[in-house]
Formats: sequence, structure tokens, C-alpha cells
Amino acid sequence: MSRPEPAANEGPPPGAPEAPKAAPKPRTLQGAGLQEAISELCARKQAFVLTTPYHSFDSRFIELSGKDVLVRATMGRSVVQGVLNNYPLYMRFPWDLTTYGGQTRVLDYEEEEKVRNLRLLVPASVALDSSRAAYRVERVGRSTGAVSSPQLNLVRVTLENISTGGARVFSLEPLPADAFQYGRGVDLSISLENGPQIMAQARICHMDGQSMGLCFNPALAGAALESLAQWIQPRMEEDQRRWDNRMTLRALSERSAAKAPPRGVLLVCADIPARAVLERALGPIQPLATVPPALAALKEACGFTPPRLLVIATTGQAEEAYRLRVMLEAVNPACPVVIAAAGADVERARALAVEIKAALFVDLKLLHPVIFLRLAQGLIRKHWDAGI
Repeated sequence: MSRPEPAANEGPPPGAPEAPKAAPKPRTLQGAGLQEAISELCARKQAFVLTTPYHSFDSRFIELSGKDVLVRATMGRSVVQGVLNNYPLYMRFPWDLTTYGGQTRVLDYEEEEKVRNLRLLVPASVALDSSRAAYRVERVGRSTGAVSSPQLNLVRVTLENISTGGARVFSLEPLPADAFQYGRGVDLSISLENGPQIMAQARICHMDGQSMGLCFNPALAGAALESLAQWIQPRMEEDQRRWDNRMTLRALSERSAAKAPPRGVLLVCADIPARAVLERALGPIQPLATVPPALAALKEACGFTPPRLLVIATTGQAEEAYRLRVMLEAVNPACPVVIAAAGADVERARALAVEIKAALFVDLKLLHPVIFLRLAQGLIRKHWDAGI
């Protein structure tokens, strides 16, 4: 639970280079258009945010049913009764490369085993969120850096998204509570993938665990703004192209999945040495495809050629484990999953395997190629011969 992100002055100062601008969006969504939007968001299991005037909760769309929608809850029943039911409640979700929001209310709270869901009323209409004047890039690749506090506390971070007005970063280590707090100023340094290094002062405008939302304060100007805008522009254009073609791409993926039976192994891996070890061990199981740990790549691979076995190599780092959980929740592969520890944090990788109910966990430092191949082949036979 955290404070909602306040509106930030994301416009450049007078005379500064013009930042990238997305195409004009409809001011409101309602009726059939809103129903279609939420239906598509449910199909993608899209993450969004529930907010009150004082709180913010991450959530995820699950299923649309008439005028109500089932979403994943990240809070307990007491919070629902004491907070969500006693303050105006809004849902803010991404759509058409921007954000829309509208008022809702809780209809029901459902809890079973480790799953908690909310049933919410679909808003009569949602409006364009005016607090975001600049386009925000979500596909930032491996962009890393550091954030330091006025007390000189320094934490290593990875970039989650960025615009010309601010950024969201994930700390690779626990944040010192007395140094990083809502409203405080920090210094940010980020090396953008295939791009410039951004060094700026910022203010913490949102916190959620080890994740921080930052507003540039003062606003970026001059060469820093120009270099960031040039880095954002082609990514914004690519994202718009993907958005415009999303239904065609999905239809192609669904048709391909319907025609092609599951086969082979899909390896999710970014570490080159680990990739080489796993590819050699799994080579006899064909076809063998490898993709980086990115949601878009995993969706496309699972859509066009559904695998019979999914193997994920992970270092076990907190940020990487978080991203893998989000990816697997969004894609939900219909095959056994193997987690391979490819870094020093073996126990955290093991904990991830337990959390996602992986069929097998292996430590690459102890891996025997022949035994691993037999285990992989056994998982495939057991799963698919049983008709699961």
C-alpha cells in the first residue's frame, strides 16, 4: 500500500527542445467502447492501479462479466472494508499508449487458498488521465543505474519505465526507510540501453516496496531533455505500431496456436554462459527455441509455437524474480516449467520455483547434462501423455 502518484509538471520549460508527443486520444471511453477495452485488458491479464485519495494498490484484470469485472486483489479483507469501501475508489489503467481512469466500487471480495480477488463495478465512463502529459516508455530493455539520497545512501536500480517528466525504478536491494521516503529529493543516474546516460535530480512521488516513482525536479532541460526525447521517439513510434496492429498480431498468433500442436522446448534466458549450458543439454529435444526474459517475446513464442516444456534460467535477483512472476502470470504456459538457477542467489531462485509451482528446480553449477536431459524428457512424457 502506498500513496497515489500525484500529478507532475511533465512539460518542458519555455524554449526547451520539444518532447515526443503521442497522437491525440479520445477524452473519454464509455459504452461499448469501454466494454471492449476492459474485455481486451482481461484477455491480456493487464496490470492496473486502484486508488483512493490516500492509497494506491496494484491489481490485475482477470475476467469481465456484464457490468462487473473480476480483478486480482493485493490487500486483505480488512483493508477492503476499512479503506476501499469508505473512500472514493478509482481504477487507472493503460490503454492506447496512455492512461484512463474512472470511479468504481467494490461489489464483492473473494478469497480461496492463496488467491484473493475483487469484483468491481465497471465505471460508466473513464476519462483520459491528465496527470501524464508525456509519453512513458515501458520497453526500456536492460537500463540500469543508481539513486542516492541527501544522506548519501546509494542503491543500485533497474529502470522500469521513463518519460521526459519522470521515471519508475526498482531497487536491487532493500531501501533504507529513513533515507528514501515519499516527497524527498534524490539524485538519479540511469544508463539507457543503446542510449545516453541520464543524470538528474528528482523527487519521490510514489513508493511500493522496492519500487519508486520519480518526478524530475527541476524538469529536464537542454541537452539532457533533447537526448532523452531522441531516445524515446523511435520507441514511441514502435509501440504505436504494435498497438495499431495488436488485433491482427493476436489473430495470427491464435490461428497459429490452433494449427500447431505443442512441441519442443522454449528456453527463457539472458545469460550467455547459462544459455550455452542449457542448449547443449536440451539439444536432443527439438525444436529448441530461446527468447530473452521479456513479456512480449514470451507471448509471441508461446503463441506461434506452444512449447511442451518451458525452461527459465534466472539469477535469483529480486528484480528479475519479480519480472518473471509477472511474465508467467500474464502468459500462463500450458506446460511444465523448469527453473534453473544461473547465479549466486540459488535460494531465492529456489523460492521462485516453489512460488510458481515449477515442475523441476536445478542448480546449473551442479547440473549433469545427461541426467537433466532425462528429467526433461520425463516431464514432457508425464505431462502430455496424461492429457494435461
